[in-house]
Amino acid sequence: MLITCITHADARDKKTHPFRGLTEQGWREVERAAERFRALIDNETPKIEVVVSSPKARCVETAVLFAKAVSNLTTTSEIQLDAGLKAGSIGGNELFDLANSIQGRHILVSAHADLARALPVQAKMIPEAAKDGWFTTRPVLILVKYDAGQSWKSAQVLACEGLLDEEWRNLLQ
Repeated sequence: MLITCITHADARDKKTHPFRGLTEQGWREVERAAERFRALIDNETPKIEVVVSSPKARCVETAVLFAKAVSNLTTTSEIQLDAGLKAGSIGGNELFDLANSIQGRHILVSAHADLARALPVQAKMIPEAAKDGWFTTRPVLILVKYDAGQSWKSAQVLACEGLLDEEWRNLLQ
């Protein structure tokens, strides 16, 4: 199973935009993430069969724009909302739990920067990649290979990259 994760892109200020969708910069960042995703995968990569998102508008919009940008690589137009992916609620087992509860060979997950807490423990990030379990940049694009039913320690992080200064940078050691 492949789990592709994307943290939400640049979002509107919550004080002036309570709905808090993405900014125009955020739209461009999602497009860049879709381009990077295409560069990271190959012809053997299964199509995205399930899309799961935090119910927050900025994550749902990220999921919609990303899935639309890679629509030839998806088999669904449905997005499942998961309240367990809300900002500040990720404790560490969310990706593992999703991988073991959803049927599919490829899952797309759109969430917040605290998704850093849910990566397999063997994914050692560079010190500046995350602070207190939160990614310090966004968006972050992550690809995790996992065999359902196995230990999360057996999962392999194939990519963990953040968009910094208009370039994708590896966030793993």
